[in-house]
Amino acid sequence: MFRNTSEVAAEAFTAVFGDAPEGVWSVPGRVSLMGDHTDLEDGLTFGYAHPARSAAAVSRRDDNVVRVVTDLTSEQIEITLPEIAPQQDHSWRDYPLGTIWAASKHIQENQDVEDFPAAAPTGLNIFITTDLPIGGGLASSASICGAISLAINTLWELRLSNQDLAHFGYRVENEYIGASTGMSDHVTVLCAEAGKDVFYDSRGSDVSLIEGPDLADEGLAQILVETGQVHRNWENVVIDRHQACTRVAKTLGYQYLREAQHEEVESAAHIDEVDRRRASYVINEIQRVLDLVRLVRTEGAKSTGHLFNASQRSLREDFEATSERIDVTTELALAAGAIGARMTGSGFGGSVYVLIPAEREPHFRQTLAAAYAEYGWDAPKVYEISSSAGPRRDA
Repeated sequence: MFRNTSEVAAEAFTAVFGDAPEGVWSVPGRVSLMGDHTDLEDGLTFGYAHPARSAAAVSRRDDNVVRVVTDLTSEQIEITLPEIAPQQDHSWRDYPLGTIWAASKHIQENQDVEDFPAAAPTGLNIFITTDLPIGGGLASSASICGAISLAINTLWELRLSNQDLAHFGYRVENEYIGASTGMSDHVTVLCAEAGKDVFYDSRGSDVSLIEGPDLADEGLAQILVETGQVHRNWENVVIDRHQACTRVAKTLGYQYLREAQHEEVESAAHIDEVDRRRASYVINEIQRVLDLVRLVRTEGAKSTGHLFNASQRSLREDFEATSERIDVTTELALAAGAIGARMTGSGFGGSVYVLIPAEREPHFRQTLAAAYAEYGWDAPKVYEISSSAGPRRDA
């Protein structure tokens, strides 16, 4: 269903640059099961690697020129290392160039640290490809940044762990682009392993890999629906949600909502009612992540449906992060017999995760296709999904 993106990148690199790349690195996308929008409040997230991957074929150059080519657009980049800096206008260029910028900043900021490797930025030839939908809620940007980060880590001899490399992607989105995002996506795609769920605690930057449940033994299937409605993480509406949470935390005397209790938010005076709902989602979602981890470990996936549904309901009513297609898709899934359905990722479009008895899957696919046609929407992309391979060097 998905291409071998590393082979695609290697072949395209050779065609464009005339030589084989020094290496090819690939990183998966992310399926977020729970915890979206909580990491900026010191929260918790739970997800795993998507089977679609981004790949970067890369070689060093003898000069300080960076050339970037991709099959995502006909535009090509040629720029010198000193010229790479944040720009007012944003495009796909931000992710490869921002990652190089973040790596260069890391070297500048740490070169006087004892035992820091004698790393020096060099020019690069890069070819990028991805099978992840851009703006589909599956962390395509984190995946692309991650693949380039892995390449730079090797070629510039930075000797960083994958979890440390996640900071590059975080800096791209928050400093280079100016979005308001957390670390979760970057940590998940760079720390994932096949068959494992990634439990991330933002407070201590702790990562735990948890064995996924045996869904076949439980008679369940995991379905991913790409609705075709794209989102952009840096839209003002996302920033607005996070600012609301910050206001509530400060009103209660906390730095982050992770420190607050649900009862405090509900009973506090002088909190705007919309802000109260935003904060309630975050605080309750953090608890839902803990409950999900506990149930996955002790009782299996069949016991988790109510958590997905409660999360989706709060995302729709309290955080207001869903969209018409997301809402229609989750409602159709539940009507078709799913035990749980929830948007995955930042929302405002994107994709839906569905946990459904395997025998009900064909009916769900049929009703979903009919409904999208009735609404006049393009047919969604629907497929079974499971925890897939993590980041790696493929050549």
